[in-house]
Amino acid sequence: METPREKYIIMEEPDKEVAAEFIRKNWRHYVILIFAFSSVKYEGRAASELSPSDHIIILKPDGTLLVHGPEKREPINWQPPGSILTSFVEKGKLVIRSRRYKPRETVIIVCESPYVLLAMNTRSGEFRMFRSESQMVDYVMRNPSFIEEGFVPVIKEYRTRFGIIDLFGRDKHNNIVICEFKRRVADVQDVAQLALYVDAIQRNSNCKVRGFLIAPGITDMALIALKEKNLEFRKLNPKSIIGGENAV
Repeated sequence: METPREKYIIMEEPDKEVAAEFIRKNWRHYVILIFAFSSVKYEGRAASELSPSDHIIILKPDGTLLVHGPEKREPINWQPPGSILTSFVEKGKLVIRSRRYKPRETVIIVCESPYVLLAMNTRSGEFRMFRSESQMVDYVMRNPSFIEEGFVPVIKEYRTRFGIIDLFGRDKHNNIVICEFKRRVADVQDVAQLALYVDAIQRNSNCKVRGFLIAPGITDMALIALKEKNLEFRKLNPKSIIGGENAV
């Protein structure tokens, strides 16, 4: 049996008894990813069943369990940190069971055909957040001339039926100004989001409504779309906002 000192271990079409023993002995040491034809049963505050199909199963040393399908980022089934994992073979099938006790919940995964088991001896790295979008908004609140001379911020997180506008303000001519912030390079979808806000506010306003997209960069296609919709762009690097200086 491999030890947790190995950086990674790959088992292709693993024997079910071998896979079950490996999971039992090593789930506290490895992040284990299993690609298998499986079904899932949940019992606890409610009850559910996931019909047999190809699923990605992730087991983490803190007890987290995730079952993913081919769509969306959220897991179909999951158990939080602190859950207890075990594995065994029953009626010729690999069974993975996760239990938590407060509240009492159980997830049972039955793998008819485990295709691949990948165990990774990972270590937690230091997570550093280089300024969030809310900090970008705060920077503009403190430095309104960044948008343009005469810009006056009015309200943050202005709620509409189409979503939340990051920053709502007025220009020197008392036109409405809508600012949408992105901490990554802006793309066409971001332009569409801003245009939706502008159009929605314009339908209920007698004055001109202007839209600004604020981000560290913008794709060529997004810049073309921005100009076609008469919207504007301001470059703001969130990594460089230090005491309200060195923003671009």
